[in-house]
Amino acid sequence: MRVEVVAVALLVALSVGVLLPNHPAGRDPAEDAGVFFYAAQRLLDGGAPYRDIWDHKPPGVYFVDAVGIALAGRTGVWFVQVAFLVAAVLLGYRALRREFGATAAFVGSLAWLAALPRLFLEYGQTSFVEFYALPLQFGALVLFTAPLTRGRALGIGALGGAALLLKPTLIGVVVAIGVVTLLRLRRRAVAPLALIAVGVLVPLAIAVSWAAARGVLGEMVDQAVVYNSAYAAFAPLPERIDAVLSGLRLTLPSGLALVAAGAWLYAVATRRFAPTLLAVALVAFPLELALSTWGRGYHYYFMAWLPSMAILAAFVVGEVERVAPRRIARPALTLAVVAMCVFPALLVTRLALTTDAGRASSAAAYLAANTRPDDTVLVWGSHTEVLFLAGRRSPTRYVYQYAALATRGYATPARVDELLADLQRARPALILDASNESFVTPPLDLAGLRAWVSPEAQYAPLPELERVVAFIVANYERAGAEPATGWPLWRLKAP
Repeated sequence: MRVEVVAVALLVALSVGVLLPNHPAGRDPAEDAGVFFYAAQRLLDGGAPYRDIWDHKPPGVYFVDAVGIALAGRTGVWFVQVAFLVAAVLLGYRALRREFGATAAFVGSLAWLAALPRLFLEYGQTSFVEFYALPLQFGALVLFTAPLTRGRALGIGALGGAALLLKPTLIGVVVAIGVVTLLRLRRRAVAPLALIAVGVLVPLAIAVSWAAARGVLGEMVDQAVVYNSAYAAFAPLPERIDAVLSGLRLTLPSGLALVAAGAWLYAVATRRFAPTLLAVALVAFPLELALSTWGRGYHYYFMAWLPSMAILAAFVVGEVERVAPRRIARPALTLAVVAMCVFPALLVTRLALTTDAGRASSAAAYLAANTRPDDTVLVWGSHTEVLFLAGRRSPTRYVYQYAALATRGYATPARVDELLADLQRARPALILDASNESFVTPPLDLAGLRAWVSPEAQYAPLPELERVVAFIVANYERAGAEPATGWPLWRLKAP
């Protein structure tokens, strides 16, 4: 028992260590985090996502980040992330221990922790929905390792529903649990599956009720459902396959990709479908691979693989302990643990000792010093983190423009007209042109806009965007560049 306590304490300490490079000290928010933080702050100020900020995530991440920001700003978000990761580790260890034993649970937990840094750490503080889903996924696995009572079935469903409120593709573990339940119980599976479905609906009903009460239900459906459908439908099959290969490459340095893929093939070949968690992983792993191709296959998408990969790693440890003598198994497992930790430890150490240039912070300081708190500021591009750090609001909900205004199959002239009307009404005091360092954003001049070609076929600026640029040119004057970034500045002309 004492050895197990030490093992759990070590896993908790490693969880905190993994998160050290994500602490906001000396680093700016990453671009995605900037959007979520800005939306969370608007939520705390009485606003509402979707109406006051256009973004295509379900509402879960805004509420999670709002809790952290309300506690202690970006540092509060970091503490919330620590709580989520420690919860995921403890839940995962408990589930794996029930099925595979203490040694396998420790190694399996360490394996997914070692693979995590390459999937969520960047030069900047991140806040990814896939990260926040980890304790929900492991929590569902814990509930499924015990007899499936009514309460546990409802709990599994509720955790799945909460994952849906972070991102629709994070439902893989709960779907796999449903498939395994159906295969094992057959006709007797109707009642537990119905309870799981009811559990899923509870968080969704709460979110729908909140959105309806705030008057943003239609906008939430449009941005979180309609947009994502258009966005995901564009990815061709070769890109989807490449996304899976990219995920395997990213989880390769710790060895987890090889272990998980090998364990899956071994279990299928030998028809090993027990214990319960192994059966779930055999369904969830390929399902998660497929779900991770929904979109562009960014590195953080693959965090959803980790629970099933942890199960497969624990299964391998259990097999080694079963077939190899103790005097061989223990040294072999010890060597494997050391090997899997080398590259992740180097990565975490390097990032923990590295600070970014603070360019977004410098730009935010410039905006704060040269505008009043009640002024609006337009950031042309995808650097919403500057607005959040400066404590300034955008004159429009299109705080970044490419997704809503340039995505094929979704962008419409009416949305461009809405942006123009917002600028005409609010008249931002400053416009910061961050297009040269933003994702698929044309420059803020007519000649550049007309000659600009998107490097991504999925995005194409609408011709109506010329009216927005023409308005800016007519009503604003170039005022040099922001000193730290070199981004061009536009200041409202004197009346």
